[in-house]
Parts: sequence; structure tokens; C-alpha cells
Amino acid sequence: MSMELVRLTDNRLGLRKDSEEIPVTIMRCFPWSNPTSYLSLRDEKGEEQGFVTHLEELSPSSRSHLEQELRLTGQTFEIIRIQKVQKEIELRCWEVETKGGNRHFQTELDVWPRALPDGSLLLQDLFGDLYRIHPQSLDAPSLKILTPLLG
Repeated sequence: MSMELVRLTDNRLGLRKDSEEIPVTIMRCFPWSNPTSYLSLRDEKGEEQGFVTHLEELSPSSRSHLEQELRLTGQTFEIIRIQKVQKEIELRCWEVETKGGNRHFQTELDVWPRALPDGSLLLQDLFGDLYRIHPQSLDAPSLKILTPLLG
């Protein structure tokens, strides 16, 4: 299936399906050791609307839009809400909302968020993906979940 990626009038990345242009965000499906492969294109509800195995499968125009979006979104997931953090055998399982959609990831129990000079926190999951948390921007339920993990 051939897909066409476009830049929407509000400057978001869009996927053209039939005659409709759907705003999409990129969710990397594997660690960043291969950051331009296996990319899920998700709509505003978090539902997959397209999947890119390799950039080379895209037209030059679509590839350019996707590469630009990858540069714009950076290499760190920005957590905007923490839904749940649960302990499992030797792991801490996170369910969060990021600017790019919902994510589930795991950290070892002895891995704690690291404080950065700007007051934000940095967390690395088991696969090496990085997550940034701005505690001052979180809602009260998210802060309640995060606070015990800062001890």
C-alpha cells in the first residue's frame, strides 16, 4: 500500500487517505538504534492509521515530510500525564501520555528519574528510550504518582 504524507495547513504532519487528510503523530515501535524504521502513524485518538517499515518505501515528498517531523519531535518523549506506575517482578511498568500519544514502557526498579538543571526529570527505559518529565506542568493525579518515585 502506498501512503502519502503531507504538511497540513496548521503545520502538523498529515496522512492522506482517500480524499481525507488525517493529522498524525509518529510513534517509534522499536528502540532508537534504528530511528527511521518501524514507525507507527497515529491519529489524535492514538489509533494507527499507517505504518512505515523503512523510509525508502515512501515517495521523495512523503519521506521529506516524515524526516522533517522526526527532526522536529526530537529524540526524547515528553511526558505530559502519568496514568499509572506499577511494580512487577524487578520492573516498574509505566503508562503515560506523551506529546506524541500514550506509551507503555518499563524501567528497572532501581532506576529513578534523574534531575536535570532546568528542573525537569529524565528517565531511561529498558530499551534506551528517553522520557522527560516537567513536574511543574503535571496535573495533580500525575504528581501524586510521581512524588514517591523521587525519594
